[in-house]
Amino acid sequence: MGLTNKEKEEIIPNIIDTRIKATIESAIVSVFQQGDVLAAIIPSIVTAVRDAVSSSVKEELAECHKELGRQGEELSNLTEKFTSLQRAHDALQAKVNDLEQYSRRNCVTITGIPEPPGEKSTDDAVLTVVNNTLGCDPPISLQDIDRCHRLGKPRSDGKPRPVIVKLCSYRCKASLMRAKSKPTSKANLSKDNIYINDNLTTGNLQLFKEARLLVKDKRLSQAWTYDGKIFVRSLNGERKMLRVSSDLDPFKSSE
Repeated sequence: MGLTNKEKEEIIPNIIDTRIKATIESAIVSVFQQGDVLAAIIPSIVTAVRDAVSSSVKEELAECHKELGRQGEELSNLTEKFTSLQRAHDALQAKVNDLEQYSRRNCVTITGIPEPPGEKSTDDAVLTVVNNTLGCDPPISLQDIDRCHRLGKPRSDGKPRPVIVKLCSYRCKASLMRAKSKPTSKANLSKDNIYINDNLTTGNLQLFKEARLLVKDKRLSQAWTYDGKIFVRSLNGERKMLRVSSDLDPFKSSE
């Protein structure tokens, strides 16, 4: 039984389309198999791909540069804020240190006073040092001492612990420090290995130690404290008051 006209109208176009498609595909494959055609179109393809990629990369790089610029500006602002905060912190720390040092203005630390076993009080030993060894004039009495005791726990090596002495008035403390500076007093203290110094804060004590090390290394001629303040004298005789460790940097780098 043959196909009806309607069926032929539906099937024949499909057959033709399939044959045409196959013929076109075969022709395209045949053309591309020819070396001269490939040689002609490959540079164009490469150029097109390169331009497309280059444009995309340039856009990405431009965006990256913008982002880096924004981050750089933000970093600069943060650095400026950090520097400002650091300066404020240093200033506040210095002020706190000054206040703490001021609270110790009536105090001295005496190192080298013998510590007998079972010692109950250091009053008599301190009075002996300040009145007999130093020769304070007028003499300091027990009523002039507000507080007096050893610092820290007993040492295992048997060495005497330092004694902190808080005097009732700054006038008594100043009198003691003046007596200490006399040549005869210095000789007596040196003979007995006794040292009397301002009672320094932790920060000032560390700074004073650094200064004395530079004296030992012959980068400074002298380091001393007065009224809780730290002073040094350079090799050329210049006097300078220290507040922070960086004040010693010029002497550390000197030959």
